[in-house]
Amino acid sequence: MPDVHCTVDNCKYWTTKNLCTADNIIVQNDGEGGVSPDAQLSSLDATPASSKDETCCQTFQQG
Repeated sequence: MPDVHCTVDNCKYWTTKNLCTADNIIVQNDGEGGVSPDAQLSSLDATPASSKDETCCQTFQQG
């Protein structure tokens, strides 16, 4: 599986260097836009969330 980067550092699947360790990842459409596809996600600041509704990732589980 390719590396999946995520800045939601309070997710149970988050690890150092903003890597996701989930076996399956479900992502929904981000109608609000987001980070440029050319951004180096592994170097972005943390973006904690309180629920999956605050992310575009339905895999999120608060750690």
